[in-house]
Amino acid sequence: MAGGCTFNLLILAVTMLVCFYSLFSPVLGHIGEQPLSKIAIHKAAPAFHDSASISASPLLLGLKGEDTEWVSVELEYPNPSDDDWVGVFSPAKFNGSSCPPENKMDEIPYICSAPIKYKYANYSSPDYTKTGKASLKFRLINQRADISFALFAGGLLNPKLVALSNSIIFANPKAPLYPRLAQGKAWDEVSLFCSSVVPTF
Repeated sequence: MAGGCTFNLLILAVTMLVCFYSLFSPVLGHIGEQPLSKIAIHKAAPAFHDSASISASPLLLGLKGEDTEWVSVELEYPNPSDDDWVGVFSPAKFNGSSCPPENKMDEIPYICSAPIKYKYANYSSPDYTKTGKASLKFRLINQRADISFALFAGGLLNPKLVALSNSIIFANPKAPLYPRLAQGKAWDEVSLFCSSVVPTF
C-alpha cells in the first residue's frame, strides 16, 4: 500500500511540474531580458509624415531644484497602429551625423543612439488606433543633456521614425546629483562626493 501511495505522489509531482512549466515557461524564458534590447534601433529609417506630430511639456524641468520630473507627451498620427511607440532620447539630437562609420565600408545608421525609455503610443490611450491621438507621461531624471521624444511606426523590430518632438531640458543640467559619503584620509574624516559635471566645492 505504501508503494502505491509513493507512486501516486510521484505522478502528482510530475504532473504539477509539467503544468507549472507549461504555464510559466513563456515568462521564465524572458527573465533578465532588458526591455530596451527588443528595439532594433540600428534598422530605424526615416519615414517622416507631414500630418504626424509629437510635443513634450514642460520645456524647462526642475525649476524648483528637482532632479526628476513628469513630462507630458501629446502625439497625433493619421495612420495609427498598435505597435507604434514613443522613444525618449538624450541628448536630443540623435541622428547618424553624430556617429560616423569606423571605416569607409560601414554604412552610417540613421539613428546611432538607443532610447533611454519607451512606451507604446496606446499605453494610456486605448482609442489611439481609432483616433490617432495619444497622451503619455514619462518620469524623467536629469540626464545632464537635453531630451527629445520620437514617434515610431513599424514596431520595435522595424522602426520607422515618423515624428520628432521639441527638446526639453532641466533648468540646471549640471547640478550635483546623488551624494555619496566615503571615509576620508584619517579615521575621523568623511568625504562627500557628488555625481557632477562641474566642481561643487
